[in-house]
Amino acid sequence: MNKSRKGTSFGFALVNIFILAVVLIVGLAYFKFSVISVFLIAIFSIVLLAKFNGFPLSEIQEYLICGTKKSVLIILILMSVGMIIGTWVVSGIVPAIIYYGLNILSPTYFLITGFIICCIVTYFTGSSYATIGTLGIAFIGIGYGMGIPAPIIAGMVISGALFGDKMTPFSDTTNLASGVAGVNIFKHIHSMLYTTIPAVFISGVLYWLLGLKYSGDYESGKTELITDTLMEHFTINPVLLLVPMLTIFLIIKKLPPVIALNIGSFAAVLTAFIFQPSFGPDVILNSLTDGFAYQTGVDEIDKLLQRGGISGMFTVITLVILVFSLSEILQRTGIISVILGKMGSFVDTQAKLIITTIFSCFFTNMLSASQYVAIMIPGEMFRSAYEKLNISKRVLSRTLEDAGTITTFIVPWSSGAIFASGVLGVATLEYLPYAFFAILSPLVAAIYAVTGFAIFKESEEEVKNNKDMVSF
Repeated sequence: MNKSRKGTSFGFALVNIFILAVVLIVGLAYFKFSVISVFLIAIFSIVLLAKFNGFPLSEIQEYLICGTKKSVLIILILMSVGMIIGTWVVSGIVPAIIYYGLNILSPTYFLITGFIICCIVTYFTGSSYATIGTLGIAFIGIGYGMGIPAPIIAGMVISGALFGDKMTPFSDTTNLASGVAGVNIFKHIHSMLYTTIPAVFISGVLYWLLGLKYSGDYESGKTELITDTLMEHFTINPVLLLVPMLTIFLIIKKLPPVIALNIGSFAAVLTAFIFQPSFGPDVILNSLTDGFAYQTGVDEIDKLLQRGGISGMFTVITLVILVFSLSEILQRTGIISVILGKMGSFVDTQAKLIITTIFSCFFTNMLSASQYVAIMIPGEMFRSAYEKLNISKRVLSRTLEDAGTITTFIVPWSSGAIFASGVLGVATLEYLPYAFFAILSPLVAAIYAVTGFAIFKESEEEVKNNKDMVSF
């Protein structure tokens, strides 16, 4: 008997949502507890309510275990990214990117150039985490030398990473959205071009305009301090950039991301022994687990470089486990589906349906702090409604990404936002106003819903071709 589908009323679901909202808002905004502490309280509260509603504690424990199992792949990726960050710093790869960036780029074009680079790299790697953890750190360093505020750079990096993560066929979310909607992945990507092109173009223009604003704030003294310090403590050589190129190549060749990232880490370790022998074996090897712990003597540069390692990911990993556990309880007890089902009962036009899908994805992201759940549940809930209104499921899959994938880095307690803010050293609400692509994507999708532009109708050929869709 699946009690999660039969035993949860709309009223009880609302009570759960209200209590969850109170715990999150009061704990995070008022008392400013740690995110992990707040999520522990949230899980405890929802478990008590589920028990009150008749769910056996043994069954609830299974939900927690199942949620933890679902988080394993994300945990492995986070551990691999932690290793990448630590080894790419100690090997001189990140310092080299900072050094060459300060010497080649100008403040006027830095933001737009960085945005384009992040878009391209994430497109080919399919990993927004890897881009943020490596290029993001380097760009924060370059921007510091140019006098550009870190929140603007963080917003730029996240926008570029989200574009690549959304549009590449190598991304898990791209495959997930197309699979949930029942659409061939390449038809899905083609459909996303309609909302993505305007969003990425406007974002690029805004970053270019911001670059013009800061072009006059260039401090050569600060730049010289950074470049001289890096040259003093690291061997800077263009050969170092071969390791990132190798890592990207391996992922393009469809090697599993975790394997490719680990190869990239150990290639960086070997590179460190060759180019940075002065650090010694202990500093180099410990960068895999503890990150870069070397002191350059310049506080500003140490803050930029002392990062990474598996241990540096422990907070995010713990949060991921808690997020997936809470998400599993909310799903299996029927709380999310009951709320979304009630919302879906009011849609009778294409505009209402698409806007409701956008809101549902964001709402689910807020509750579960998981882009995967924000794609799966609304996708399953509204798929029949799209069929009923004869709207192509390409529109559904596109909307799931426009609102589900995109909003993960702007929900402060989501694993993506926690990772980005921790690695880049910028709070979510500080970089949010500058994450233009994350803001524009759902907005463009909503405008299309109201105007009817690019809202395709389902054709007989599409129904037939859905049988040949790429599985996820």
